[in-house]
Amino acid sequence: MIRVFVVDDEKLVRRGILGLIDWEKYGMEVVGDSGSGEETLEFLKKREVDLLFSDLEMPGLSGIPFLQEARLIRPDIQIVVLTMHQEFELIQQALRIGILDYITKAQIEEENIDALMDGIKIRYLETMRHTQLGERNVLYNEVYIWETENKKRCEEAVKALERNRFPFEFLSETRLLFSGECNVIRLKSIIEDFGPEDSSLLEIKQVKGIPYDQLADTLKAAMADKLFEDRRPGCFTYAYLYPSLLQVHSGASRKEILDLCLKMEFMLNGECYEEGMEKICRAALSPEERTAVFYHFSLYWSDFSGKDFTRYFEEVNGFRWWYQWRAWFDETRSLVLKRIGESNAEISTMEAMHKAMNYIREHMDREITLEELLHLTGMSKSHFSKNFKKITGKTFVTYLNDMRIESAKKYLAETKQPIYWIANQVGYTDEHYFRRIFRERTGKNPKQYRENN
Repeated sequence: MIRVFVVDDEKLVRRGILGLIDWEKYGMEVVGDSGSGEETLEFLKKREVDLLFSDLEMPGLSGIPFLQEARLIRPDIQIVVLTMHQEFELIQQALRIGILDYITKAQIEEENIDALMDGIKIRYLETMRHTQLGERNVLYNEVYIWETENKKRCEEAVKALERNRFPFEFLSETRLLFSGECNVIRLKSIIEDFGPEDSSLLEIKQVKGIPYDQLADTLKAAMADKLFEDRRPGCFTYAYLYPSLLQVHSGASRKEILDLCLKMEFMLNGECYEEGMEKICRAALSPEERTAVFYHFSLYWSDFSGKDFTRYFEEVNGFRWWYQWRAWFDETRSLVLKRIGESNAEISTMEAMHKAMNYIREHMDREITLEELLHLTGMSKSHFSKNFKKITGKTFVTYLNDMRIESAKKYLAETKQPIYWIANQVGYTDEHYFRRIFRERTGKNPKQYRENN
């Protein structure tokens, strides 16, 4: 039990706090209370206290000096400050000396007391974990770690374990620690009830004698990449040898991955594609960088895949594991191969046309001439025109106008920008000409299209 002491000079307030909170529910036991700082310090000299709930404004010794004295007597004591109002400067000083939390007395009377006390308990246990783990080594050959998706889910996991009276310790704000002698079958059952889709149960072997803080640091450095690569549908349990987690492999950079997956050979050659998938899987990318890099891949190949790259972020929302990305890559490649196979064009010609199509997309906000594309691809006018029509099914001018109109439609539907601004964004300097072309291709003027979409 967490031993609690409450200090407040107003007796009625103090009794209210003691009576309103179901301390046992949060694994706490009130071992005393007081109306002054001096009495509290005398109590601390005689009795063990883990968690102090203290007012900051009392007659006699109070405020920051009182908290500092309490820490001198009990260095490990955790403190929750009680305030009548949000005294900003005083609270800031208290935070600087390392209090656990601060709450207003009004909050205790509100309906959210459960969330408030659960949060205080979680922070208390996390804080104690930092000091306790650093002083201990692992006693067993293996330990089990329940890894959750985020801090909030970890707090919910703690509640699930407490309901089941299952012992645990904090290893980090998203990882819970269990000894090698725990009931693993029962633990798996708790996780299955909790939600295995955003949980991982890790068995870490060969850890006997390893300091717990070293284990925590190793998992922090290695586990995100390991689980990203290893996670499979329907499975939430994974076993690792601790020495293998210490072996850090440098992955390919963002630029290297982009250079790789934008090559025609990457898409056409099966062996090259598989080798590329291995590099992409192990790339040194954060989740955010990964999403950004793969967006460029989606955009670059959209002309061949036929996929709407503007829906990319909606499409990949929620992807956390490599197997999800791998299926997405495979689907995109399948669509590209189908389009390329239907064209029967040579690879060098395909690459040239693809380069031209991407150039048009990137520069459609200004005038693009056929001469620019001929220079870009190194082709003659007749050769370029023939192959561009063969692969896209359109002439260069038709393709450019179609792309501009499609972009204009998205601007009209998704923004409130004026018509002249949209016309300029998609490469039409003459608003009247834009309106005429838009009506010819959609059957509506820009205003009507916006109203209907």
